[in-house]
Amino acid sequence: MGIEQDWDARLQLTPEQLPAGLTHRPSREFLLHEGLPEAVAFLDFYALDAPVLEPFTPEDGAGAGRDGTGADGDGGELLFVLGETTYTAHTAIAGDAVVLDGVTGEVLLASRRRGSLRRDVLATGLPALVELMREVDAVALAAEEPEAIEGARGPAVVAEVVEVVRARLRAIDPALFEAYGDAVPPHWETALLVRSLAWGALPGGPGALAYEVGPELVADLAALAADGRVRRFRPEELPAGLTHAPTRRLLTEIGLPLGGAMLGVHADGPLITMAEAYPDYFAPADGPAPDPQKWERDHQRHHLALAGWPHDLEIALDGATGRVELPAWNDPGIPEAYLNRDVSALVYAVWTCERLRAERRWWDYGRAKDVWQVFDPAALLDGVAVGVVAALDPEAFAGPDHSWQLLADDDHMGGLL
Repeated sequence: MGIEQDWDARLQLTPEQLPAGLTHRPSREFLLHEGLPEAVAFLDFYALDAPVLEPFTPEDGAGAGRDGTGADGDGGELLFVLGETTYTAHTAIAGDAVVLDGVTGEVLLASRRRGSLRRDVLATGLPALVELMREVDAVALAAEEPEAIEGARGPAVVAEVVEVVRARLRAIDPALFEAYGDAVPPHWETALLVRSLAWGALPGGPGALAYEVGPELVADLAALAADGRVRRFRPEELPAGLTHAPTRRLLTEIGLPLGGAMLGVHADGPLITMAEAYPDYFAPADGPAPDPQKWERDHQRHHLALAGWPHDLEIALDGATGRVELPAWNDPGIPEAYLNRDVSALVYAVWTCERLRAERRWWDYGRAKDVWQVFDPAALLDGVAVGVVAALDPEAFAGPDHSWQLLADDDHMGGLL
């Protein structure tokens, strides 16, 4: 999932960077001798590079004053900025601040939005914070090891990993979880879910598809995106032009979900070429050489019309290589031809989107969020979706005119989620 973190390269402070208002001695010692990683678990500790640890001041000046003391007169809060979340809240220009309570040593999410000071406890101390972050990112890092859990992958493994790691998080900082009672602390549960999606499928080996997508993942995608139906193609429904053996096996043995809004697989009939399915978009086979200005991407005429795609496009499957492309029917040169490396990468990317979208809907229409003052799970999910999906197939996001990036930038349609 594209996680790179050198845990030995910590941002440590010098005595000159520690403000006098930070009186919590264990925190002072930790920042001097242990430090924090630069960016991990969707938190960024850039502020530790400043000449001095700055007090937290909300946008309108409410809350902490210039010396970190509570501006509302209670005098009991000395909050210092460690960094911010790497995701962007809907009502904020930047992510919410990650701050240290200089008296208690608690680590908090603090609001930069207008109004009174609002905060959520993120960890009861800096040592616990580091271990929580390490545990969350270790979820995705462990998934990169092919032998982990004896190579098992898929939705059931994702659920198992979440359950195990959730218990570990609680053991790392039991006071944090006890403080939230039946609810979950902010940030960690949602961050864990995102990292756990790395357990959906293993990368493929040489000569194989990009990912070892299993039938359970396709069935889960079908249930998430539509009514649960999966189409497994019969061998006679695949033309001789589909010579890429790994793709043939995926279509016949694993199958594709039916009825999805993103991946609109046709319910019946054999796979036919793009020229047969959409003759108006390709030069006549018995005519003169195609005019590239009129018949753009005429090389796709022999590709197979695999499934519908957003913006009224059709996914064109290269039967020789397994690569999936898009035509440029609406605007010249847009989108770029490359959609995904192959069908497995496409399916894994769409499944990841649907999993994130389902979680977002759950928070929007299901669970109550009253327990949190600052944390917005939808902001985290929206903010990290592109990075998570792009890590599965970086070339799919290589430029602004690639279809995945166009979908991500389409605010009118809500982006990827």
